[in-house]
Amino acid sequence: MDEDQPQQDSAATNPTGGEVDQPERRSFMKTAGVVTAAAAGAAFGKFGSAPITVAQAQTAAGGTSSTSASGETWWPSKWGADDEAGASNHITPAKVLEVAKSIRDGRIYKIGRVYEAGMPLFGARVFALRIPGAPTGGPFGGNNMVYNDEFVTAEIGQIGTQFDGLGHIGVQTGKAGDLNDMRFYNGVTMAEMASAYGLKKLGVEKLKPLFTNGHLVDIAGLKGRMLEAGEEISLADVRAALKRQDMAEDAIKPGDGIFFNTGWGQLWMKNNDRFNGGEPGIGLEVARWVIEKDLCLTGADTWAVEVVPNPDKNLAFPVHVELQTKHGILNHENLVFDDLIADRKYQFVYIFSPMALKGATASGGTPIAIT
Repeated sequence: MDEDQPQQDSAATNPTGGEVDQPERRSFMKTAGVVTAAAAGAAFGKFGSAPITVAQAQTAAGGTSSTSASGETWWPSKWGADDEAGASNHITPAKVLEVAKSIRDGRIYKIGRVYEAGMPLFGARVFALRIPGAPTGGPFGGNNMVYNDEFVTAEIGQIGTQFDGLGHIGVQTGKAGDLNDMRFYNGVTMAEMASAYGLKKLGVEKLKPLFTNGHLVDIAGLKGRMLEAGEEISLADVRAALKRQDMAEDAIKPGDGIFFNTGWGQLWMKNNDRFNGGEPGIGLEVARWVIEKDLCLTGADTWAVEVVPNPDKNLAFPVHVELQTKHGILNHENLVFDDLIADRKYQFVYIFSPMALKGATASGGTPIAIT
């Protein structure tokens, strides 16, 4: 079949939400046997669908990680040893008042995807919505009132448009499987967080609502095409796109958000297998620029924001680790920028409040951009 022809990946179209073992996931799960059940965070979900080598699986387990080899630590956070809010701390009253001044025409854009059964789902993740009874209840009263409810089964924070919390990504810094040597943002260990009923620390409810300046970098527009899986966005690309869009790099301030359009979102619900199998995105060069700029979050029209597979075949999702785990910089995935680009609105106010799901690793929801 021509890879550009519309098709649905099997996990996304399974109406019962049952597991459909995808080839990429089978391959990765086989290589990830080196990781214990407790240490296999990279073996599931979005990480389970990406092409990852045995070496990467071993690195994810801590066997050869640079952290354990160098004795590097990234804690305590600059926001304090007990902080669980990370870069959302940038959103102060002063920041909000400053950002509000940039609203000019009052137009609102939805930049999140619709949650529906046909969307790309990673690994064995599930999305199913039912209206029980149709209607759910009634009629009641002399006016014969009826009502509908919905029943949703889903990894609600890790499907569709998804906002990663700080309990999502960690690093095994010592012996594989040792929860005391599995570190997340601010040095929090898996042993401190572990619970079958939600994370005891770094749950997404600890993040503050976000109201900040957003800067959209249209890399697909710069290149004149959709980028390819494994194609890394360089800092030179970012600067060239900013120049093309008549945007000054020094206008990107601490606490702002930076967003990347790669064109990869064109595959959404048209070629889910290709969408899931890898992606273009930023690498460590741009990640370090984001850290230097002291930004609040990154986002993209892709499922991880970073390039997959990484050009360094020994690294598994290093941008997630560098930004989220080590610096508390947040990440918003599977966004939609088509309307903003059509209107040439590359700078906007980004607004999102993560769902207060106690102990959750991430949040669904609909971010908006106001110009």
